[in-house]
Amino acid sequence: MSRVSAAVPLPAAKWKILGRWLQGIGLFLLAASSLGIRWHPKEFIHSWLFSFFFFFSLCAGALFWVLLHYVTNAGWGVVVRRQAENVASLFPWVALLFLPILWDAFSGHQLYEWTNPALAHDPALRAKSAYLNLPFFAIRALFFFAFWIVAARFLWNGSRLQDSDGDPWRTVRLQKFSYGLLVVYGACMTFAAIDWLMALDFRWGSTLWGGYVFVGAAGASLALWILLILWLRAMGYLPEANEEHLHLMGKLLFAFTALWGYFAFSQYMLIWYGNIPEETYFFIRRNFGSWNWFAIGLVVGRFFVPFLLLLPQATKRNPKTLGLAAGWVLFMQAAELYWLILPGVFVNAVAVGLLEILIWAGMGCLLAGAFLLRLVSCELYPRRDPRLRESLEVIS
Repeated sequence: MSRVSAAVPLPAAKWKILGRWLQGIGLFLLAASSLGIRWHPKEFIHSWLFSFFFFFSLCAGALFWVLLHYVTNAGWGVVVRRQAENVASLFPWVALLFLPILWDAFSGHQLYEWTNPALAHDPALRAKSAYLNLPFFAIRALFFFAFWIVAARFLWNGSRLQDSDGDPWRTVRLQKFSYGLLVVYGACMTFAAIDWLMALDFRWGSTLWGGYVFVGAAGASLALWILLILWLRAMGYLPEANEEHLHLMGKLLFAFTALWGYFAFSQYMLIWYGNIPEETYFFIRRNFGSWNWFAIGLVVGRFFVPFLLLLPQATKRNPKTLGLAAGWVLFMQAAELYWLILPGVFVNAVAVGLLEILIWAGMGCLLAGAFLLRLVSCELYPRRDPRLRESLEVIS
C-alpha cells in the first residue's frame, strides 16, 4: 500500500522573484504593443482578442476540469488537481485583459461591427438587438467574470484550507456545490463564445458554436495541465504523479481530440449540406487565398496528428511523447483561434505581424508570472484530501 507523503515545497523566494520579473516583462510588452492602437487600431484589437481568448480558454478549461473532478468524485486525479486549480485561479488577471475589448466595443468599434451606431438600422442587427446591445453585452461580461472568479476562488480556497485543517467535509461541500457550478459554467461558456467570437460577424450563426469552442478550450487546458505536471516531475517536485496518472490524462486528451473532431465536422457538414448563403460565407471567407491552406493544415494538425499520436497506449505512458502531443495541441489551439479571428484583418492572406507576437508574448509572460506566484503560495497537491491515498495507489 502506498504511503501518503508530504508535498515537497518549491523554493518560494526564487520563484517569487522569477514570477515578478515575468509579470514586469509582460506588462512592458503589452505597453509597447499599445502603440499599435494609433497606427493599426483594427489589427491591434483583433490581435488582442486572439491572445486574450487563447489564455482565457486555458483558464476556463482548467476550471471545467476541477469542477468535473468533484462532480465525478474522481479519486485518481487528487495528486494532479492542484495545478488545474492554480491555473483556474488566474481569472482576475484574465478579467483585466478583457478591458481593452470592452473599451473598443463602446468607443473604438473596430472589433465588433454591430457596436457601430451607423449600423443601428441594419435589418439583421435589429432582429437581434434585444441580445446584441452594448449595455447587455457589458452586463453579461461582468456576470461571466464574476462567476468564474468567485467559483475558481471558492474551489481553490476550499482545497487549500483543507491542507491546514484536514476537514474531510470540505471535500463533500465542494462536491455538492460543484453540481450547480458546472451547470452555470456551461451556460457562461456558451454565451461567452457567442458574445466574443461568433458576434464578430453578427449576421452569422451556428447552433453548435458553444460546444465547439468549449471542447477546444477543454482540450487545450488539459494539454497545459499535462505539461505543468511533466515540468514539475522533471524538476523532481511531484514524483507522486506516476506513469499511470499520465496515462489517464493522455486518454482524456485523446478523447477530447476526437470530440473536437466530432464537433468541428458536424458544424461544417450541417452548414455545407444546408448550403444557405447566410451560413456558408463564414467558411468561404476562410477558404480564400492562403487561408485555404491554413484551414487544411488546421484539419490535419488539430485532429489527425494528435489523434494518431495519442492512439497507441505507449505514447500516453511516455512523458516525452505525451509532452510532445500536449504541446502540439496547445499550438493548434492558438492556430485555430487565429483562423477564427484574424481573417477580419488579413482578408487575402495569412500574416503574422509584430503586434500579434508582442501581445501574445506579453499576456503569456504576465499570466506565467501570476501562475508562479500562485504555485509557491500553496502545496503542490492537496496533501490532506480524504481521497489522496486512492490517488497515490494508482500504480503503473
